[in-house]
Amino acid sequence: MMQPLGRKILYFVVLLIIPILLWIIAAPKIHYITFLLMFIFFLISRHWNVLRIFSETFEIILLFTVLNYLLSELGIDKFFPANNVIVIILLFVFLLIFKKSGRQKLFLLRGKTTGVLAISFLFAALSVASLAVWFLFQEQNPHAKFIPNVPLFFLIPLGIGFSILNAIYEEGIFRSILLSQFFDQLGFAWAIVLQAAWFSFLHFQSGFPSGIIGIGLTFVFGVMMGYLVFRTSGLLIPVLIHAVADFSIFILILLRMKEFI
Repeated sequence: MMQPLGRKILYFVVLLIIPILLWIIAAPKIHYITFLLMFIFFLISRHWNVLRIFSETFEIILLFTVLNYLLSELGIDKFFPANNVIVIILLFVFLLIFKKSGRQKLFLLRGKTTGVLAISFLFAALSVASLAVWFLFQEQNPHAKFIPNVPLFFLIPLGIGFSILNAIYEEGIFRSILLSQFFDQLGFAWAIVLQAAWFSFLHFQSGFPSGIIGIGLTFVFGVMMGYLVFRTSGLLIPVLIHAVADFSIFILILLRMKEFI
């Protein structure tokens, strides 16, 4: 249900602050306080009509953050991207079965491909080019630690598999679950901006790309993918573009490891 402007602004501001506290500020105490405040806010929102706009969104965000925390405590995050696969499966089970959210609401459809191929190729090319430019200006290769020391004919399938799984995970979180939540409360434009902000803040500390420039690049990417979700009414094309971008990251890291760039 679309909300009055005042509630939209409140929702947008609060939901913009949360990822800053969780992902931009590298302070565990702040993270714990944020979790506690979110839980209290969630409980209040279930019983106070003015804040009811936050109830379902906070329920999902709390589940997402708690799942990631538990998997990290259990050490499963060391088997990346297995931890992400577990998180996205559990979240979709919760939403589709327990919350009765439809596939259409979550954009879990193939979507149309006619009439969007040109802009999709453009977005893919811009994404790969911007990643390459950013990477070439990095003096180090910190992400090389994630590449196992195995023969090349094993690495390429691993890179393809990682690219597909990570694309499904991140598009599932940001362009399916969060975008659908934000769209219900804010509408088209505000929802695209907010999910792109969440996506970009996640990359600030250790993403590819990272830092302030990384925030800018991933924000633009998030806006492009959010637009394509609405344009196609599905996740297929955004997932494919994201997988291509992720595989280009893998290739760039590999080329620097082999001292070709």
